[in-house]
Amino acid sequence: MELCFEFSPGNITMNRRGEFLEISDEDGQVKRVVRGGGDTALVPVKKLFIKLSDVCSVALKAEESDVMFTLENGVEYVLNGLEDAEATYSQFVEFIAAD
Repeated sequence: MELCFEFSPGNITMNRRGEFLEISDEDGQVKRVVRGGGDTALVPVKKLFIKLSDVCSVALKAEESDVMFTLENGVEYVLNGLEDAEATYSQFVEFIAAD
């Protein structure tokens, strides 16, 4: 089953392909969170292909229009500055739960 959900105006697209999810972004809204030495850096990511079973948490930030998710290996990503973060969060959770 392939599901597709497109976010706008930020140009983030999420396509589910079986057990995997591809996230694409042309505007720098998808970022990897890199922590180290007391500092945090956000590295823009153009394309991301992840196994849905590797996602261990998804969070909707309270005061910013962001959705964060963490993989089992500890790597964090943020979908930054979304127009509709609630819909993005709901669709992401739906992708994970749909099986």
